[in-house]
Amino acid sequence: LSLSTAAVSSFDKEESRFSHIRIYLSPSNQYANYYAVGDTSEMEQCDLIAQKTAEKLKKLGFTVMVGQSGATLKSRCDESNAIHADMHIPIHTNALNGEYTGGTHVYVYGLDEQTAAEAFLDTLGKISPGDDDRIEYKPDLYEVFTPNALSVYLECEFHDTEEGADWIINNTDKIANAIADGVYNYYSNIE
Repeated sequence: LSLSTAAVSSFDKEESRFSHIRIYLSPSNQYANYYAVGDTSEMEQCDLIAQKTAEKLKKLGFTVMVGQSGATLKSRCDESNAIHADMHIPIHTNALNGEYTGGTHVYVYGLDEQTAAEAFLDTLGKISPGDDDRIEYKPDLYEVFTPNALSVYLECEFHDTEEGADWIINNTDKIANAIADGVYNYYSNIE
């Protein structure tokens, strides 16, 4: 499997206590999921969040790869497996009915991933405006069951409400920092 040029350019190794840990960031490819405000989409905002998350993780010393914008889920999982990622993180924003600003939802395969899910809920859930933060077991989600790596699927707030969309657009740095902090906290506690 050859990695795309765009993907390779986002792959970085730095020497640190975390340099052996490979993180694969998979921003949403859902270009037609439009936000309630801001003339933007889920794909556009998640690409931005993933790039900012990668920058912070690299500064912390992690080895990071970001999936190419718009790439298929299959190609993302193939890349993640090819680099032997330790953690695969799909980054999404959620939608329901245009009235529910629900907060952070973290999806994992099952109980074995609970500790990782809690690390993200603790950092990202604290800052999202909705108050229905939760962890759900979703073994049927493609990017949860396909990667060989531990997969923690993040829904970073609901973009189909004005409050949620506005918050996401104006807080991509905070969201990225919270995701990076979740990775850092998880690996700091298991090392």
